[in-house]
Amino acid sequence: MKDFALEGSLAETPFARLLFNLWQRESSGRLRLGRDGGEKLLFFEKGQVLVEKGGISEPEFLEALVKRKLISAEQSKQCEERSSETGKSRIRTLAELGFLPPFPLWNLIESFFVRRLFRLFDRREGSFVFEPGLAPAAGERLGFIQTLDLILQGIRQMRDEALIEHHLPAESEPIYISTPYFLHLLSLEPQERYALDILSQSPNLRSFSERCELGIREGRKVLFALACMNILSVPEKTPKERPAQETPGAEPGKILDALNEKCAYIHKFITKQIGPLGQTIIDNCLEEIKPVLAPLFQKMKLQPDGRIEVDTALSATINHLPEDLLKTLIKGYNEILMAEVLAVKKSLGGVHESELVKSLEKIGCL
Repeated sequence: MKDFALEGSLAETPFARLLFNLWQRESSGRLRLGRDGGEKLLFFEKGQVLVEKGGISEPEFLEALVKRKLISAEQSKQCEERSSETGKSRIRTLAELGFLPPFPLWNLIESFFVRRLFRLFDRREGSFVFEPGLAPAAGERLGFIQTLDLILQGIRQMRDEALIEHHLPAESEPIYISTPYFLHLLSLEPQERYALDILSQSPNLRSFSERCELGIREGRKVLFALACMNILSVPEKTPKERPAQETPGAEPGKILDALNEKCAYIHKFITKQIGPLGQTIIDNCLEEIKPVLAPLFQKMKLQPDGRIEVDTALSATINHLPEDLLKTLIKGYNEILMAEVLAVKKSLGGVHESELVKSLEKIGCL
């Protein structure tokens, strides 16, 4: 996916949502977060947050280690003195003095780095600019943080309930719950999995609040996390003044043909790799996702070439569908595509998944 510059305001795009957008685009570059009093820099590589030396205050890091009694005050002093004498970083000096073995030391560095980012999740003012292609200086990179994990951890620490409330749908508004291909990558805690289950059976947030045992505050944190990652959304409204048959951009038949062409390509891709077993894998994939799709998809059939036949009765009227029905079809096909991509990853591995995703960007284009 091609990177491009991005800028905006945290008042419109909360930090958690911004992180998800950069992860979803697999962006590489530098994010500048500015507001009165200073600027915060974060680097990304293929959507993951880089841990780099410039993002860590070494004196504060040593202070935190002493506070947690992982090193003594005397050891911290020795480290400071040796670092000053040799010109080496305090992190390297800690390792060379043998005060902390490398494995716990690097875990502590990442934990310290992440905790300093938590405050950004409550920030509701300030601008941001993403500059693609910019990377830390040579030797500055220490590791990386899984962005999806960071989003969940940061939202769990949030205190600004008004910010969370502002970015949630109205309680009476109809909601849509998707099952994206990355859902299995989320390190959801038991209460979050519980809330997602309740939400998937709720027509709106009022119903969710009435049935959820988490309480309002913690429940809304889960809702906010799901909203930031496009799992919880509001169905698009159909403009009243637009006739149902006037679908913007392309005829409905062409839109659905393009989506079906992607389905056919995935089928061809997996069967080329593993033969007839690929057909079984796609069949099983469709059976697994069917319960979360709209009623329209409950009788869908997999064609020999991998295309999905939803309902033969639709064919004759495909270019005259009501817009709400068309949107239901498009969302359903997108859910199927994401599930099939995940099936490829489980069966063939991440390398093949990446190859497939890149190819799909060119397949079925309108």
